[in-house]
Amino acid sequence: MTVRICLLVALLCTSIIIAPAEESVDRPLSPGTEAPDFTANTLESVPLSLSQWEGRVIALNFFITWYRDAGEHLKMLEELRHRYGKDGIRLLSISLDEGERAPEEVRSLVADRDIAHPVVLDPKQEIARTYGVRALPAIFVIDHTGKVTHYQEGYTEGDERRLSQAIAAALEIEVPEKAEAEDTEEEVLAEPVCGCFGREE
Repeated sequence: MTVRICLLVALLCTSIIIAPAEESVDRPLSPGTEAPDFTANTLESVPLSLSQWEGRVIALNFFITWYRDAGEHLKMLEELRHRYGKDGIRLLSISLDEGERAPEEVRSLVADRDIAHPVVLDPKQEIARTYGVRALPAIFVIDHTGKVTHYQEGYTEGDERRLSQAIAAALEIEVPEKAEAEDTEEEVLAEPVCGCFGREE
């Protein structure tokens, strides 16, 4: 797949834009849409299907390792998994990295950041197209009925708060007091950089 890189400075955006593909849907799946099932291999080469978690609330995260904030973003999600784990949240990250070295690069990032939740590979971006992913990172929250309840993309100030609230709503619980306290702390906005998805080959 021929891919290109372009950088664009923006004031409120920190994301990687995915070039549209013929197979992709017009836009990310909207709230109320049933989340499509899929099967992908984990880093341990074990097939994992979304339907294995039927009846659970799921946070589905699409990412790529060479995005400059990928490590911090995965770590933020891991912290949310710890926060809501006792309430039944399931977290799955999907790497869109391409090429022979992709599995090695993903394993390295996961190990460096002590990521414990499952990570699967989508090198042909088939799952991403099915969900209409257009920018990275991208997160879908899926409720216990299998419907999308929340979507957010990029990595900017306030993302953790918004995602925490969306997960709590899907779990039908109150946002933990600890999370509310953290939300009141001063947040630092990362340098805003947007770019076209992919690397030039």
